[in-house]
Amino acid sequence: MGNFDQLIEAAAEHLRKRLLTRGWSSTEIATLYGRIDSLNFPGLLAVLGTRNNRSGLLGAELLGEAAQDVAFEAPPDENLETGAVRRFLKAVLHENASLADVPVRESEGEERKREIFEQGISALARRGGMSFTGEQAERVADLLATGEFYRDIASATAATLATAHELPLAIAEDIRWSPRAIRLLLALSRDLRGTPASAWAVFAQLRGGKLERPPALLTHTLRILYATATLAKIAEMIRTLLAKDNETFRLAVVLYARSAGIPIEDADLDVLRESAFNTDDPNLGPTLDRAIKHLEENLGRNFLIGVLERLQLPARRQLLPARQRQIATGTKFSGSRRK
Repeated sequence: MGNFDQLIEAAAEHLRKRLLTRGWSSTEIATLYGRIDSLNFPGLLAVLGTRNNRSGLLGAELLGEAAQDVAFEAPPDENLETGAVRRFLKAVLHENASLADVPVRESEGEERKREIFEQGISALARRGGMSFTGEQAERVADLLATGEFYRDIASATAATLATAHELPLAIAEDIRWSPRAIRLLLALSRDLRGTPASAWAVFAQLRGGKLERPPALLTHTLRILYATATLAKIAEMIRTLLAKDNETFRLAVVLYARSAGIPIEDADLDVLRESAFNTDDPNLGPTLDRAIKHLEENLGRNFLIGVLERLQLPARRQLLPARQRQIATGTKFSGSRRK
């Protein structure tokens, strides 16, 4: 288990103790703990970023209104149905499927599916009070359309790097010749398989703490870097992801959160960046406790549990019932929780 996993587990344990003082039953706590334990990385940031109670369109209602907007604005001779737009948005944002894997009807086609999804993302932004340029909508749609965004911190970072093309990598600084370097080269070779890129050339860039235009999705490479990084470097990396100039990642997190039913705004990510992660030794327990309290007040306890289920790691969703039983009986769950 890496430092980031330990950080989240400690925060969840802090929350569990706090919930005992707020009248939550052991079953309710086990259910919520299981949801927190299995959050994907953007889902975790969305929850941690929650600060205040807000109204406005959220969740299925937001997706429905956005889908209606896209269908209404389509050319009359296309006969685009609201249900088709909602199907694409729901498959990607609620089921966390890659857009490429979402089936299309013969009348739609792959290119039109991509156009409809991008228009849906723009409509979601407008309905959420966010202003998108055409270029921003395209980049955010690119990031949200990949299933990698909805996984662990390494996958989400790899997807962001592939979209942004350039990102400072604090977790890659000061790489020395060591077992870690060997593991990193092996991971690079695995990620670059099938491409003309040289693992040695990419490794040389990584040693400088920056990588421009990665030749492939470097999920395995980043997983090694995160697993062996200090908490200080991980916090710095998350601050980079949440920085103002990394607008594609920020907008994607906000849209994903609001489509799931979490009421956050762009400004909330600034607060999260400058508070919880503005330290070499982050403690997310108090932040998580405040966020869950706000969400409980805003959404209600039962609805909160349902909303968090939409933000789960895909591979862990089927394990949730067993995980909750383990938590309720005090049995530890072995292995990393973030893949």
